[in-house]
Amino acid sequence: MNSRDITVWLDERWYDALSSQLKKKGTTVEDELNSFLDAMIDQLPERVRERISREIWEEDQRQRQAAEAARRFSVFRVTQDGRTDHLLTEGDASMDVLHTAMRLRTYLLRKGNSSERFIQAIPAADYIAPEVFQEYADELRQDSGRMVSALDIDLDRGEFSTLDALNGWETYMIRDVSVAAWHANHRDRATWEWRLNRFAEQLEGKEIATPDHLMEQEISAREGTEIAPIRQTM
Repeated sequence: MNSRDITVWLDERWYDALSSQLKKKGTTVEDELNSFLDAMIDQLPERVRERISREIWEEDQRQRQAAEAARRFSVFRVTQDGRTDHLLTEGDASMDVLHTAMRLRTYLLRKGNSSERFIQAIPAADYIAPEVFQEYADELRQDSGRMVSALDIDLDRGEFSTLDALNGWETYMIRDVSVAAWHANHRDRATWEWRLNRFAEQLEGKEIATPDHLMEQEISAREGTEIAPIRQTM
């Protein structure tokens, strides 16, 4: 939105005197000047006021839409020790699948007997409702450009799932994801694109995804399945 700064020069003594007088009325010199400008605008022809007001509103809407489109999000569904949490990160705190795999690997290697939960290792995360998680997951499927990742990490089952806009949910064993993260990051000075490709190569052929991954009936059907042990070292 274009705007112009108007500077009014006034002797400080006049300003102080006016400020003191206007303070009794609960206003300021600046407020009075703005009111004067508003009164001048009201004297413009109606068609001019309507045109300019419409242009200002449209510019404001475009700026809001652009700002909203530029936002970036990641959402997480994390199950650990029988508890499921849904989380959202935004902006610089948003993590793609490799960032998350690296953080999960680090968490598992250092956890030991600690009571720290993995959700505590996700930076700047806010709790969200399950239905909000699903809304963001649906947005990723629509490929709006705002979603960095949607991830479902079940530490109780040892499964790591990521949502792909084209292929839907893809699920891997956490131990395989951890090994792939190591392979993607053992080379110094490698580009992030190379690391992502290396990560994907290491997981090729190891998918164990099932249809409708997040549907409650599918989750219930899998509850009795024996869980493979998680290896925390390579």
